[in-house]
Amino acid sequence: MSVCPGRLKDKYFSRENAAADRSAAADRSAAADRSAAADRSAAADRSAAADRSAAADRKCSNGFTLIELMISLILMGLLVNLVIPFSSVLETFRLDYINQRLYSSAVLARSEAIKRSVNVSVCQSDSGTACDGQTSWANGWVIFVDINDDNVIDSGEEVIRVYNEITSPVDIEWSNGNRLTFVPRGSSGTAGNFTVCPDRGGTPTPRQVTVSGTGLVQRSTGTGSC
Repeated sequence: MSVCPGRLKDKYFSRENAAADRSAAADRSAAADRSAAADRSAAADRSAAADRSAAADRKCSNGFTLIELMISLILMGLLVNLVIPFSSVLETFRLDYINQRLYSSAVLARSEAIKRSVNVSVCQSDSGTACDGQTSWANGWVIFVDINDDNVIDSGEEVIRVYNEITSPVDIEWSNGNRLTFVPRGSSGTAGNFTVCPDRGGTPTPRQVTVSGTGLVQRSTGTGSC
């Protein structure tokens, strides 16, 4: 029995086409499966993200937890304990600085009295050109040559140095009248002490500058509180 070569060829290509169709169908099925799996994974990710967001929203809406509140209170307490000592340190530095200015004034006045062989005085002054016994020492003071020892800056009497107003709220008191005077040998006929305190009160220890009758000038921390 003879077979037509053309028919064999068609039969062969038919089988090849069928196999190719089956392979393409398998590829399409696998691709569909992969796409479905990717869709399911994406949906799961979106669901997990939604759950996390909802949990975060619930946490925010519920406010602080007890532990968070306790930590916040502890931190606030630490900050308060730091601020109060810092304020006290600033107050101490401020009083010491002002006391140092008074000390330097007394030392300079004594030194100038000895060097010039003339009376040199320190008096309250808010103008820097005249003594004012009614003003506060915190408003300023001057050192001047007081030739006639009258506590007045007369014509021809040199103003050696002017100390301007202290802007910090302090109270400065001198225990012996309105001036401090040194004579040419360096002693003082108006011995006494300056006392520095905050003018708003409180309990800091006062600072003092003491001038003895011999002219010795000393800084010290006073006793008690302001």
